[in-house]
Amino acid sequence: MFLDIGVGILAAIFASYLYPGGNLLLFSAIGIFFSLLPDLDFIYYKLDKRKRLEKGYAHRNLFHLPLLYLPFGTLLVWMLFGNLWGLLFMITSFLHFIHDSIAYGRGVKWLYPFSNDSYAFIYLYSRVVKSGLWNPIFIFNKESIVKFDEEHGDENWIENIFYKFHPIAVVELVVFVISLIVLMVYVR
Repeated sequence: MFLDIGVGILAAIFASYLYPGGNLLLFSAIGIFFSLLPDLDFIYYKLDKRKRLEKGYAHRNLFHLPLLYLPFGTLLVWMLFGNLWGLLFMITSFLHFIHDSIAYGRGVKWLYPFSNDSYAFIYLYSRVVKSGLWNPIFIFNKESIVKFDEEHGDENWIENIFYKFHPIAVVELVVFVISLIVLMVYVR
């Protein structure tokens, strides 16, 4: 989450550089919003008591579909709010999907609707270091994602990912802090 927020701020600074004259704090707030928007389905799953979100990848079936979300979302935002906001939406959403394809969860359905497989890259998070978690690409179908999660999953993934320090959390915090520093320097 901190990485998404940092990326939203950095993308807003980039967009404000391309489109000078706007309110950078507003750009940053909208950039953060756009960067976190694909996880809106997580909130639905978390609040709906009938659905248990034991598996971190389970919420990625609604908005984590880049071939649909990126062009249609960008077009909608561009038509409603203009070039700057369309560009900001596209950059932050794309980087959100990249982030969700490395380390956390079990990837993103990059080729949906042509394929229902999820794709992840480089490394997959596990609370305990295990073999098989480093690969250039992981491809999961419905059956293999369940099997992989049985072997490498973490029932307490929310607490262990978001409330504890580990190498990925450190990277996220570093990007977040850098984005705040760049924002402060850029505002002056």
